[in-house]
Amino acid sequence: MSIDIMTTKGAAATTMETDSALLMTIRRAVTLRTAAALTRAVADLINTGGISPQTRLPTIREVSDSLGMSRSAVGQAWQELQVQGLVESKRRGGTVVIGQPTPPHAKRYESMIRASIAMPVDLGNLWYGDMPRIDLGPAFQYAVNHPDVGHQFAQQITPELRRAVSTTWPFPTESFLAMHGAVDALEMSLASLVRPGDRVAVAVPAIARVFDILESLSATPVLIPWRSAGPDLDDLNRALVGKPAAFVYQPNRALPTGRSVTPDWITDAAEILTGTLPILELDQTWPLEGPLSSLGTKLPEQVLHIRSFNYAFGADMRQAVLGGNSRLTDVLWNRLSYSSRYVSRIMQLAQAYLLTDPDTAGALASWNTEIHRRHHSFAEALRRRGLDVEDYSPPLIWLRVPDQHSVCTRLSTRGIVVHPGSFFQPGTRWDQRISINAAATSKDVEKLADEIAMACDPRLAGGA
Repeated sequence: MSIDIMTTKGAAATTMETDSALLMTIRRAVTLRTAAALTRAVADLINTGGISPQTRLPTIREVSDSLGMSRSAVGQAWQELQVQGLVESKRRGGTVVIGQPTPPHAKRYESMIRASIAMPVDLGNLWYGDMPRIDLGPAFQYAVNHPDVGHQFAQQITPELRRAVSTTWPFPTESFLAMHGAVDALEMSLASLVRPGDRVAVAVPAIARVFDILESLSATPVLIPWRSAGPDLDDLNRALVGKPAAFVYQPNRALPTGRSVTPDWITDAAEILTGTLPILELDQTWPLEGPLSSLGTKLPEQVLHIRSFNYAFGADMRQAVLGGNSRLTDVLWNRLSYSSRYVSRIMQLAQAYLLTDPDTAGALASWNTEIHRRHHSFAEALRRRGLDVEDYSPPLIWLRVPDQHSVCTRLSTRGIVVHPGSFFQPGTRWDQRISINAAATSKDVEKLADEIAMACDPRLAGGA
């Protein structure tokens, strides 16, 4: 018994010495007695190896007494370190250092890439597949010979591109900004609006990249499910109680469902959202025919509308235009001004040419017709096999299945890529779904429909 007592006393003494040394290290690192300064100091110590992983930090009371700070300020610093992913609270085990966090990465996007590499049939990703390509040659010939090319200073948007997009913009605005695609515009917008720990309301299903971006910002998505007319307004109203930093949704031909909001939804949503929060609208399927609804018609000072052009013109012509709230547009432009991330005049001028050239307009009209034909043909082929295909806009089919994992796995063994619904709506409360790009191919549609129908056989849903 005496040996046990001596051992316990020795361990306690060692712990006290360790805590004392750690307190001294923290005290030397903190230059100001504020929560922010304490957070920075401890974060720097963790990131540089000054405090090792699995180290138990001193208690809030111990740090408070040692530094002469209030316990609430120390608690705030410890909470911020937890938000940053540097420490975790183990209740009676105290606050323990996790270590330097791994760099954030786009998990869903990486999974999509891994699933698609070297697969013969890609029906998962948003691309134009074997559709005829739009000729980009004349656009770049025009752009490289334009007299404005070569000027040293960047522009938010060239006059030519501004004129080209403003004629079809869903609401009047003078504030536009050229961006490197919709995801670039969305990421920069959210990074400007969101702080770690913030909530962001997201209409689901949504594009998978939204959730990757929010994870990289340490923000929490508040999921607002789509209904027949648009995102559920009762859920959206309840979400506002938590003071989200922004609302992200797709008003027209939403991916992956193909749904669009109704005019009544716009009116009712505007009543709820007036004076509340910034609204980010995504349009990734231009120039497909359909409605051009926007909350910007009611709330122009709250809306940033993002229109992407690379679905029609390809990933290497990756551009989008963002327009709406002038203050937010200026904030984004100021961020771009500190780097060389702005869109070059050559790219902007080529894009403007493509949006105004009569020959390109004719090619896009034929392209549009073919996208709708392919989508209808694929949907009908699936319906003939007893599958429930909802009647919404192309290019994707949001198909209800018995078990999304099993269906995706079975199809991948047959060389066919589709994506599981979990990429687009996190959590377990939703129907089992897969996303199919029905416009990616016109070849072997009947055979592909057979493969999907067999993979969806409920008798096979229990395994791959």
